[in-house]
This record gives sequence, structure tokens and C-alpha cells, in this order.
Amino acid sequence: MELQKVFKRSYMEELRRNIHVSDYQGEIFPFEPSKVKSLANVYKPEGLLDRLDPEDDFTSAVEIYKAYSSISPLLASLPDLWVYLAHVDLFSYVQQRWPKVLEDGVDEKYILNHWHENDHFMRTTFAGLWWHTYLTYDESRTNPTELTEVLFKSQDFRTLRFGELGLIRHKPAMMGVLEFLMENPEIMQNAFDARGQYISRYFNLLGGTRPLAFMDKSYFKASLDKVKDKLLAIKSIHDVQNKVIDIE
Repeated sequence: MELQKVFKRSYMEELRRNIHVSDYQGEIFPFEPSKVKSLANVYKPEGLLDRLDPEDDFTSAVEIYKAYSSISPLLASLPDLWVYLAHVDLFSYVQQRWPKVLEDGVDEKYILNHWHENDHFMRTTFAGLWWHTYLTYDESRTNPTELTEVLFKSQDFRTLRFGELGLIRHKPAMMGVLEFLMENPEIMQNAFDARGQYISRYFNLLGGTRPLAFMDKSYFKASLDKVKDKLLAIKSIHDVQNKVIDIE
């Protein structure tokens, strides 16, 4: 099997500083092979591109995670692998997932957001897909991706609200919140963008008074159960914005 390749860090930074829109609009990205290196003990998966679906983030996330399930969280927290995949091995997928890149007038920020390391790591194309599956994959379940599917039901919740919290790197927090949502599907049926914002703000405030990184899954489920009635009472974003959230 072929070892997985990544860009050398200096070249990755060079590409990030010198984005040429036309380079992202062709069939392949024109990179310099001499500025690529191989990862030790990480092998390139066969046929991964064919298993991804640019119209279904959940399916693509599970395939990305399974293909690279053996990598360490340390490697996954670095942009090296994800930036290389976006530019080389899986370049056409990223074009299809973010098709505005092929339109006239697309700006460099759009490319930076989806192909490169940026300030919102979990929103980058492959880093977010891998991490959000890693943090929700539960082999104790009959369907290990059951909670993953719950998370991927809302792009807003996954990438803008809950997904932006540093807390979600604590797997019990992620799983506890998602189990609560799975067991209370009515929470996600109406005004979930607003309810998701409430959940995000609630745990942000709670984290200021309690050591959440040491809490188990049941704590997070119980915390949301206490505010279930308040969540159901939210009917629009106006019910959340500029509203004081009480910590119980």
C-alpha cells in the first residue's frame, strides 16, 4: 500500500499566503510534487473519493473517519493531512461540495475557508468531518454512527453553534448532548437553529462555574433535561437573542 502524502508545512503556508483563484477552478490543483512528504505508518485509502457524496455530509464524514480511523488525535488536530486531501487526493470532491469556487467573482476568503487552515478549524472541509465523527462514534451501540447522524441533521448546530465550542473536544459532552437530542426529537423539529444557540450559550455559561471537562455523559444529559421546557418554549431566534440565560 502507498503511504499517505501531505504537503510540507512551509509549502502549505506558501499556498495559503498566495491563493490564485484560477488554480482552484481546473480539474486538478497544480501543486509541486517536490514539496510533498509521506506520513509514517499512515496509508492512503483506496477508492475513497468514489465513496464520498458532496450532497450528503453525514455519508462523507463516516467514510473519511473510517478511512483514517487509525490516525492519532494529535495528527488529526493538525491541518497537514486535511489541507493535502483538499488540494490533491479529494480535490474534485471539495469543488463539488463548495461549487461557488467555479463561479466568476469568487473571492480568496471562500477558498481559504474550505481548502486551507483557518480560524474555524472545525468548519474546514475534512477536519470537521473527521472530528465530528470521531467524537460521536460509539462502538457500544448496534449502529456506531447513530449519534453522528443526529449531529449532522443540522449544519448550523454542527458548525456554528455547538460545533464551535471547545467543550465538544470532550467526548462525553458531545455524546451526552446528542443522546439528549436523540431521546427528545421534538427539540430538533422546530426552531432548532434558535434552540441550538440556546444550548451553546447555556454550556458556555455553565463552563464558567463548573469544571465541565471532568464531567461524564450523564451530567450533560441531565443538564439539558433541566432546561427542556425552556428549550421547547423557544419558537424563534428572537426568543434567545438578548435574553438572560439562567444557570440552574
